[in-house]
Amino acid sequence: MSGRLKSWRVRARHFPRYAFNARLALASLRFMREGLRFAYRLPAEPGASAVVDSNGSNPLEAYFDAVTEGPGLWKWRHYFPIYHRHLSKFVGQEVHVVEIGIFSGGSLPMWRSYFGQGCQVYGIDIEPACVAHEQEGIRVFIGDQADPSFWEHLVAELPRIDVVIDDGGHQPHQQITSLRCLLPHMAMGGVYICEDISGPFHQFHSFVDGMTRPLSQVPEARPPLPVHQQIASVHQYPLLTVVEKPERRLAPFEAPMRGTVWQPEIYGGF
Repeated sequence: MSGRLKSWRVRARHFPRYAFNARLALASLRFMREGLRFAYRLPAEPGASAVVDSNGSNPLEAYFDAVTEGPGLWKWRHYFPIYHRHLSKFVGQEVHVVEIGIFSGGSLPMWRSYFGQGCQVYGIDIEPACVAHEQEGIRVFIGDQADPSFWEHLVAELPRIDVVIDDGGHQPHQQITSLRCLLPHMAMGGVYICEDISGPFHQFHSFVDGMTRPLSQVPEARPPLPVHQQIASVHQYPLLTVVEKPERRLAPFEAPMRGTVWQPEIYGGF
């Protein structure tokens, strides 16, 4: 037996039996390839190139369009309805927002305007000059988002984290490290948004795919796994991923049966 194969077998004993299965892993890759082919062969919808007008109904987009001077604000326009869909529940509430990547500072006051006076924004950037963007309700921390020790110190200093918007370095190792370090410390009902994930083979996509696979593993005794308590849902959009945490701790999974008429040929009778 080669040393590499022996090493894999030793490691496998420390994981649940469902965590690694070479045959299933290869089949999964095959279906991933089939899914990619299907996606690229999907027909275009008639009128798909038409411009969608928000009619000013999205306050974030309205704020963006009203900016004509001052600190720069740069966002993909299709992000605004996604933000509003997942973040509107925090409007008017006490909410603690971490935005990774300050750049010219224009988005920091946008979040304060959107959420209201109960919002506290924590801007994160590696550029020391970004401290100039501090103002009422906005604090700036200088550090490297790829450094776990930076996040450890930040989490210890903040009272709570409800929202994270990663618009930082955009490199997979930076995005993955930030998600690893912050998601477990976010409040229940928290929303994690990672922006500018470009390309079908971006490594952050792969990390999120692996992270969410155990959501479909419900133990026989049906108590939630730790992953179920940390991740309620994941939403993939063009260039953007949203991870939502559960609003409350989950009860054990159950599948009640109702009714009196069944098809015994399917389930073997009762």
